[in-house]
Amino acid sequence: MPILERKIAHKMTTLCSHITYPEFVLPLHKHAEYELMIFTHGSGKQFVGEGVAPYTEGDVALIGSNVPHLHLCKSRMKSGENAGKEEPGNIGKRELKPGLETELEDRLYSSGEAIQFSPQLFPSSLLNLPDYAHISELLSKSQYGIRFYDEGLYDELLEMMKTFDSSTHTSRLIILLQILDRLHHCKKTQLLSPTAYSNANRQPELEEPIGRIYTYLYNNFREKVVLKDVADFVGQNPTSLCRYFKKSTDKSIFQVLAEIRVEYACKLLANSDLTITEVAFCSGYNTPTLFFEQFQKIIHLTPAEYRREINGTAK
Repeated sequence: MPILERKIAHKMTTLCSHITYPEFVLPLHKHAEYELMIFTHGSGKQFVGEGVAPYTEGDVALIGSNVPHLHLCKSRMKSGENAGKEEPGNIGKRELKPGLETELEDRLYSSGEAIQFSPQLFPSSLLNLPDYAHISELLSKSQYGIRFYDEGLYDELLEMMKTFDSSTHTSRLIILLQILDRLHHCKKTQLLSPTAYSNANRQPELEEPIGRIYTYLYNNFREKVVLKDVADFVGQNPTSLCRYFKKSTDKSIFQVLAEIRVEYACKLLANSDLTITEVAFCSGYNTPTLFFEQFQKIIHLTPAEYRREINGTAK
């Protein structure tokens, strides 16, 4: 399954940016930049490479260049007494199929502060320069994903981010190096993935317009997807686009859309307390019936069987 390839848009004067995420909504994705993530609110599961670990407010993680990752917020159901209440992360009432008494009215949200910085900021001979030894070691380990647990680190990094924001050019780079040096000296750390991601195991870049189709599907799979909208995004005739995509991938566009939705549903089934019907709606399905049909066709298990098996409760 292709992973969404993000292109980070830095300002013209820098290759490192401070990004605020008021809510985690991106699907599984990767980008060339290293990413330092500070979780400022909420809890859930962090997927990095082939690893997964719970996160909560105050956690700190460093993710390597081109390492696939996803931050999945912990979800919950709220009873009718809170219907319509405006809260951060509220996704509103869903019109469910007649006869269904439950409604997905609210979900918890997670937020974070991230610094994303390009590998181009470092010398190409980084490994052989003793002045960069600590940073080189840290960046190499980040290809596994690293968590840092030193007491007081969270507050220290937030303060350093403020200085980072008020700095430019060389001063900004100095702050970034100081942050990385501080991370290197952390005593309590944990690697998140058993496998280090590198250029050797990166997936080849998808050629246009195939890459643009995947980008559109990953960005919109939770909504209604219309072929004309995909074709307009790519800039091609719908019929020609379908023919070209089928010839290039041996799959139809909507077959890939189903795979993306089911992949996301698997993560929700394994890592949230949503009901199966709620998982269907959160994954882009208007009716549970189609969700059950496509899920079983792709995974060869029903959603309930998959949840029992992945949670170790299969009989």
